[in-house]
Amino acid sequence: MSFRPWWRIPEGDKVTTPEESGNDNPDITDYMGHFELIGAYKWQEFEFAFTGRRNFSENKGGMELGMTFPLTGKLKGYVQYNQGYGESLIDYNHYQKRIGIGVAITELF
Repeated sequence: MSFRPWWRIPEGDKVTTPEESGNDNPDITDYMGHFELIGAYKWQEFEFAFTGRRNFSENKGGMELGMTFPLTGKLKGYVQYNQGYGESLIDYNHYQKRIGIGVAITELF
């Protein structure tokens, strides 16, 4: 388990122009929350991972679930589900649901 709180550093008195906002992403904590909770668990040959972020006052955040399973030798299959805000920083303020599949060459544990 891992718990990582954070605080957004205010940008101060940066000047706003017609071409550029004076404060970059002022609402990022509304969507990304103020902390991240990460957990991992291994059961037999399966590995499970969870990542969650939340802003309780705005009722927004995101979560990611992942699972690896054996295929052959050191090669493992991987399934990941992501739902909410902040899957990537470029679209942190867009709500998304995504599922992905792939292979993992390295082991989690």
